[in-house]
Amino acid sequence: MKVSIIVPNYLRDITPIIQAVKGMQGVELIELDLMKERSAQRNRGIKEARGEYIFILDSDQIPTKALVLECTYIMEAFPACQGIYIPEIIVGDDWFTRLRRFERQFYTSTPIDVVRFVRADNCPEFDETLTGPEDADFDLRIKGEKRTSQNPLFHHDNISFKDYLKKKSYYTRSMGKFLNKHPRAKVLNFWYRVFGVFMENGKWRQLAKHPILAIKLYLLIFLRGIIYLRNK
Repeated sequence: MKVSIIVPNYLRDITPIIQAVKGMQGVELIELDLMKERSAQRNRGIKEARGEYIFILDSDQIPTKALVLECTYIMEAFPACQGIYIPEIIVGDDWFTRLRRFERQFYTSTPIDVVRFVRADNCPEFDETLTGPEDADFDLRIKGEKRTSQNPLFHHDNISFKDYLKKKSYYTRSMGKFLNKHPRAKVLNFWYRVFGVFMENGKWRQLAKHPILAIKLYLLIFLRGIIYLRNK
C-alpha cells in the first residue's frame, strides 16, 4: 500500500471522493464518521493507515489521480521531503466563494498553509485540544524539507457568509492554547497575517490587478480580527 487517504466526516456524502479515488492503484480510503472532532478522527485514521504516505483530506475536498501520482513522485524523488503543500481551488460561482478562492491563492506554501501529504513514519498525531489551529500546529511539528505540488485540490464546501463567520468564531476559541504552545509562530504575527503574506514574492501584483476583490478581502480580514479579539 502506497497512499492512505484519511477523510474525517460528519454526515456528509463523500461519494465524489470515493469516485475520484476509485481505480487508483496502491491507494486506500479511510473514512471516519465517529461523531467526534476532526482531530480525533484524523488521529484514528493515522493509526489505521497502512500506506507509506498519508494524505489528509476534509470531506469536501476532491483529489485527482494526477495529484496523488505527483505527490508520490515527489516523495520518492526527494527523500528529504517530509511534507507537501497542495494548492487549493475553492469551487463555486457566488461572490463569497470567489472572494475566498482569491484569498486562498496567497496562502499556498506559507505558514498559514498546512502540508497534507506526509510520510507515514514521520506523521505526528493532531493535537485534540485544539479546534481550528490544529492544522497550523500539525504543520509546525513536521520537521524537515517541505515541497509544493503543481496539481491542486478542489474544495467544494459551499459555505454561506453567515456560517463561515460562525465557523471562524468556533475555531478561534482555542487560539490561546495555540499561542501558549507556539508563542513565536509566524502564523500569529499580525503584520504577516494582514500584510506580509499578501505582499511577499510579488504577490501584491494580484491585489493590484483585482482592487475590488482586494477591498472585500481586507473587510473580511477585519471581521475575522473582531471575532478573534472577542474570543481571545
